[in-house]
Amino acid sequence: MGVTARLTRDTFTVREDCTVSVEVHSTRPLEPGDTVEVQFPNSWYVDTGPSFTRPIQTADPLGRHYLSAATGDGRSMVVEAARRHLPFTAGPARHGRLIVATAGEGGVDAMVPVRITYANTFAPYIAEEETVSVAAVGHRVDEPPAIRVMPGPAESVRVIVASSATPGEAFDVLVVSLDRFENRSSTSYSSETLALEDGAVLAQGLDFTGSVRVTVTLDEPGIYRFSCLGAISNAIRVSEDVCGPFWGDIHIHTKLSGDGQGTLPYDYARDVSGLDFAAVTDHAESLGVTGCETLLEWARLGNRPGRFVTILADERNPAALSGHHNMYFRDEETWLSCRVSAGPADDGLDLKSLPREKVMLIPHHTGIAWGGLVRGDAGAAVDLLSEEDFSLRRSAEIYSHHGQSEQYAPQHVLSYEFNRIRNPERRANTSVPGPFWLHDWWKAGRRLGVIASSDEHSGRGGLRHGGIAAVWAQALTRDGLFEAINQRRSYATTGERILVDFEVAGEMMGGVVTAGRGGQIELALSVWGTENLLRVEILRCSLEDGDEIRTILSEAPRPESRDFRTMLRESVTGPSMYYARVVQEPVERPAMAWTSPVWVETC
Repeated sequence: MGVTARLTRDTFTVREDCTVSVEVHSTRPLEPGDTVEVQFPNSWYVDTGPSFTRPIQTADPLGRHYLSAATGDGRSMVVEAARRHLPFTAGPARHGRLIVATAGEGGVDAMVPVRITYANTFAPYIAEEETVSVAAVGHRVDEPPAIRVMPGPAESVRVIVASSATPGEAFDVLVVSLDRFENRSSTSYSSETLALEDGAVLAQGLDFTGSVRVTVTLDEPGIYRFSCLGAISNAIRVSEDVCGPFWGDIHIHTKLSGDGQGTLPYDYARDVSGLDFAAVTDHAESLGVTGCETLLEWARLGNRPGRFVTILADERNPAALSGHHNMYFRDEETWLSCRVSAGPADDGLDLKSLPREKVMLIPHHTGIAWGGLVRGDAGAAVDLLSEEDFSLRRSAEIYSHHGQSEQYAPQHVLSYEFNRIRNPERRANTSVPGPFWLHDWWKAGRRLGVIASSDEHSGRGGLRHGGIAAVWAQALTRDGLFEAINQRRSYATTGERILVDFEVAGEMMGGVVTAGRGGQIELALSVWGTENLLRVEILRCSLEDGDEIRTILSEAPRPESRDFRTMLRESVTGPSMYYARVVQEPVERPAMAWTSPVWVETC
């Protein structure tokens, strides 16, 4: 039996209203009761965001998202839609829908087309090409049809540059124009100019569509920013003795997750967001054998040490721990030995047996409840203080698109209650009171570093408000990044590349220093923002007496500036910890940065 399929139209523009039809031909007749199956990619079922699925229906031909099926000779067929996740059909499905058309009385003659129509819907907001799964009487088509979504015109521009370079070292400046859905745009540019912020021209006559990389060098030490198409870049420090930080998003979901979409995560992270490293963390229970193979293939193809690094990971929630975690693996061998290809994500995982030097667990949205809070219900909160994790948790995700996890503060402008309300899906969650926040863990003496990452469910890491991690690694390799995060040499931002230096007694963020009681230590903080700074703070916790975390420096730079530097001296009264927090414009949705702490021991 041979089965072929074609789309009556195969190219669309992001979010356009449309109807899409698949014609299926079989070389043998379909008997009454035989079925034709079609499944569009998850992106064609997602509504306004990852939480909501389009209300597909078969009752109202004039209504939205209407499914129908008919033969080429005019006979109607019964059509239904059922939940199914691809590629792991036994995995949980939020968006995946299998459309099944059943032949009625008289069947369908050989080579008479069966047309399945998905009417009055709209194209996805992700611009990419995917295949449509098609089968007849259980026989899959040899060449599934491809459906393509094209980006829209530019509505914004980003200029992205590395955070450090040595004098005379060549580096790239990425200029990328984005449509209103954050896809690399369809807009073409000609004779454009890349300049330093002070107007010095570095390249001109630039012709490109969507994005362009320009290789430049700077000979003199200093802090620089670039300008193109009216946009200003993040700051780069040209220096002989400073390397980094490297920027990454290590919490990205794709079509391999039952609640995700997107097929090119590393391409987007590298070529649109301009990141240095990334990790796809699809839900382990959604993967199956094919999903695991796809994750590994993506990571192998994307990994280019020294240029762009992929980290093998997945999201799973070990039974011994509360809340949500991502698990990261230093190498392929360790990931292969721990992967989950079927069954629950925990799959009998023994935390004690995991090699600490090769596996990390990072909790995220640590104090969240989905929707309202029932009295006594901790939601998806992480109870770090009452659980044995065998030192696998050395950092926590302090920010993602869900909101901030620094402290219990439901009125915070970036709280779980408010952060996703700004998105098209308009979803609000709830902050849970209790010992589920970085402040609680730090006050209890846990030495945890911080990162941020997006928890993006569209396969597109590094979005402007999603969350990214800054990591001070010795080398842009899996080993280098893994070691640096293990040592807490990292900080977090809400998505902007705010450059931050923070030292206590000469020790950088994540470190531990020893000082004598009654002595003095020096704290140094430098910030180079991407917009005007609203507030720059240093916070302290006295660990000996369980003190609250208190602000010891809080300044709003005047005159307004993107740059800030300060030094202050502190008397050592006992064991303590310090970290820095930065807030910058825009006021309505401020960008923030948080450093990993520095701990002070006394002798």
